[in-house]
Amino acid sequence: MKKLKSICFIVSAAIIGFALIGCLGTEAQTQKTEIFTGEIITSNERGKNDDGYDYEFWRSSDNVSGKMTLGEDGAFSCEWGGGGNILFRTGKRYNATQPHSAYGDFSIKYSAKYNPGTSGVSYLSVYGWTRNPLVEYYIVENYAGSYHPGSSGTKKGTFTIDGEGTYEVFSRDMKQQPAIAGPGKYDFVQYISVRTQKRTSGTISVTRHFEEWDKLGLDMSGGLYEVMMKVEGYNSIGTAVLTENTLIIR
Repeated sequence: MKKLKSICFIVSAAIIGFALIGCLGTEAQTQKTEIFTGEIITSNERGKNDDGYDYEFWRSSDNVSGKMTLGEDGAFSCEWGGGGNILFRTGKRYNATQPHSAYGDFSIKYSAKYNPGTSGVSYLSVYGWTRNPLVEYYIVENYAGSYHPGSSGTKKGTFTIDGEGTYEVFSRDMKQQPAIAGPGKYDFVQYISVRTQKRTSGTISVTRHFEEWDKLGLDMSGGLYEVMMKVEGYNSIGTAVLTENTLIIR
């Protein structure tokens, strides 16, 4: 199918799946996703849409199924179900050779219709990686299920962004897990901001999180690989529609 064409990045400067644990049940999800007219993806795939956004669909195995439909300006819809991990995301991907500060100040304006089931685990978040050091990061805006995103990590602190809310910050050491470093498994660390009051729309000052993590001793000096808005599910059933997902770089 033909991908949609549009331009939405705001750039004035020179030009990162959560390892979830547990075995959780699923439940029926009756709400349907809004259908866009862009490419429909049902198996592992990554690429660049005609609107300039990078995208990725990833699932851990055939035990979990899903569908991702690309919209305009970073928007997408998705639905999923089954026993495994599945990720849907759009945003901007880099070559991991320069730190985030080399690209400018990142923020994301988003609005989502997020309908996860009450069984299993799901996240609505900003997501990405850095290399050297190898870091997987999350800014969790909303989540479902009994598993708190930071519960298996170490709490590092709390900070408030004016007009955006308060976030708790966690880090977690990952041992021999898949990563962007290549085939095989690697040791790396996760940085996780979790919003104390869940929401499904607003503006996320991504660079502010990077800066606050640095203040807490969480090293964000590595080469930036990606900044993405992501929906993730694990042993769950759900649907989501990102009706707005504007990545702004100043």
